[in-house]
Amino acid sequence: MDVSGFMHKYYDWAAFETFVKDLHEGDGDVTVQRDVTEVDRYGAKRQTDVKIVRRSRFQQFITLVECKRWKEPVSRDRIDVLASSIEALGASNGVIFTTTGFEEGAIAYAKAKGIELYVIRDLTPEEWGLPGRHISLTLHVTAAEFRNIQFKAEAFMLVDAAPGHMELKIDLNPNNALDPDFDLFSVNTGERGPNLVGILGDAHGMILAALGKSVGVFDEGKQSILEIIAPCELDFTRTEFHQLRLPKLAARIERIGFAIRAHISQSAINVDRGSDLDFAVMVESYVSAKRLVAHRRIGAAEIVFQNAASSENPPTSAEHPLQNGSLISVYCSPWVGLGSTVANKTGAVLGQTIQVVVETEGHKPQLSLVAQPLPGGTPAQI
Repeated sequence: MDVSGFMHKYYDWAAFETFVKDLHEGDGDVTVQRDVTEVDRYGAKRQTDVKIVRRSRFQQFITLVECKRWKEPVSRDRIDVLASSIEALGASNGVIFTTTGFEEGAIAYAKAKGIELYVIRDLTPEEWGLPGRHISLTLHVTAAEFRNIQFKAEAFMLVDAAPGHMELKIDLNPNNALDPDFDLFSVNTGERGPNLVGILGDAHGMILAALGKSVGVFDEGKQSILEIIAPCELDFTRTEFHQLRLPKLAARIERIGFAIRAHISQSAINVDRGSDLDFAVMVESYVSAKRLVAHRRIGAAEIVFQNAASSENPPTSAEHPLQNGSLISVYCSPWVGLGSTVANKTGAVLGQTIQVVVETEGHKPQLSLVAQPLPGGTPAQI
């Protein structure tokens, strides 16, 4: 028995009839009865699974419904039986609901007789929205901070008095990325160019993404925090904008070395999109091509109906639809940092320096990332 959907709940004819009756309750001014036995105009007894009486101001319309919780498709002879009951009981029309479909001859004959045919079935993964009702993913949230920032630079005094020991403190925050005191100047023309803190922030994002992509699911997907520490370098030798002007001196920056300490926080995402539903099914006509999704939340009385896309024109899916088992990666901004999180697993990128080369197009920085082996070293696998 398939229990991934909801139709297994209506496993016998009585439960299925009650379910079909519930689908029609509250649809305007109607009276809906289940398992009705009447004497027809010819004096014979006829049993109807569900009888619907719909009233307008001056008239009433009677619909006879047959419910077939069968293992095989409904055949043409059942259309004949229903057509006979419609005529003998003076009903307006008839409908057959089933869970298994209809034979081709039955569909053509029902169209000729004006009888509707519906299949009630569980939703497909596409109808739930891929990857389906049940979603099982792994989430990586990656954050990092810079450590031990060191400048390889040549300083030029702007005042006569030597300043003595100088320290340049750079705080990675969005305000400093807009602070003109951290703007870089062209060594060729003296023009003001990009902001040093902004470049550090962009480099942070590139390195973080590279580290995150290098790590797949670990510890069998269990909740865990992996720490990676890697040596990095920011190379300014290919851009003219690498002069930083301080109150007493100008620094011509060639390279900035630092270590990046990254945490990859892993967690599992397991979602049952039907957990709060009593049911969610497709009600699909084989005559009029009408398709309705019917669902009801647990504890609610009302059944909600929504029009579904035609089976001939299904909704277009993404080029790369989400699949169960996928790894979803989220990268934090450079301003986030690591806070007080403690890793329970370590994996260092040894034997290589992650190098970010800074170039410029006009005044706009262009960054590219390469991995440079350290002398005598080879890249290590995480």
